[in-house]
Amino acid sequence: MKVREAFDLFLHDKRLQGLSSDSLDSYRNLTYRFRAYVGFDTLISALTREIYDDYALQLLSSDLSLSTVSSYLRNTKIFLVWLYDNFDLSFDPHKIKVPKSPKKVVHILDDSEISEIFDSVSCSPGWLSARNKAIISLMLDSGIRQIEVCTLKRSDFNFDRMVFKVSGKGSKDRFVPLGHTSLCFLYDYLLHCPYHDSEFLFLDRLGQPISRNAIRVFVNKLKFSSGIDLSSHKFRHNFATNYCIDNIKKYGQSNVYDLSILMGHESIETTKRYEHFAHEMIAAENHFSHLDSVLLKNQVSLELSDSEMKKTLKNQGFL
Repeated sequence: MKVREAFDLFLHDKRLQGLSSDSLDSYRNLTYRFRAYVGFDTLISALTREIYDDYALQLLSSDLSLSTVSSYLRNTKIFLVWLYDNFDLSFDPHKIKVPKSPKKVVHILDDSEISEIFDSVSCSPGWLSARNKAIISLMLDSGIRQIEVCTLKRSDFNFDRMVFKVSGKGSKDRFVPLGHTSLCFLYDYLLHCPYHDSEFLFLDRLGQPISRNAIRVFVNKLKFSSGIDLSSHKFRHNFATNYCIDNIKKYGQSNVYDLSILMGHESIETTKRYEHFAHEMIAAENHFSHLDSVLLKNQVSLELSDSEMKKTLKNQGFL
């Protein structure tokens, strides 16, 4: 069997497992380089570990970021494992070690940045601004994914219990919390939205369910108007990290198991990274500066106040 034919069967199998069209497109895009590298009409039996290694080395020596290379190789490994389990592949791809993506520090929005984000939302007609504020609020306050925003229905909300249902990856439903502020933004949107007959909650200017691209576009515009590095996934990161921080400060533990349920993660290991970020933030905020104590003890003082220093640093782009 040829690589081209095998990949079609691979996608068919994934489709039968209930994967979304977005997930299937992701497999297509992230394995295309490998399939083109080995040749679409190459026989599966001709694939070797040496060919894979040469491909991996080519990616690692390219201008692509390590994070991007890891995504390509991780998805290629998934395809190769499927081939090994179903066809005559000459090597065991389970033994492939994919390079780890570099660890990136999550930027946690402070109070002034959150206010700036909502102040920067401006669309015409005005009900679209109310819609966008409600969407941002739900992503920040409940950690829902971009695609989950698009599929929300009016019937998914239980305002008495202050929860709502989302349909996550693999068509798995879960309940997430609805904060009072999010409820207020949602109420304002529903009050001004001119379309009342749709079962879907968030609509575009023509009354159709909002698309992922529409959300991506308005968040990108907001990124430039506010001057803050934003994305739908960064809103989700903020929800998860703040959830852990708030729980650690209030209860002494992150409550990461409950967070994994709220996030819709299949593995708690995926959620634990937010626990680590939260502990980093708390450790940094609660530090005790030995240098400060030395200077104060010796009556060494700085002429600038904290507010003056922070203002100057912010004007120079540091804050």
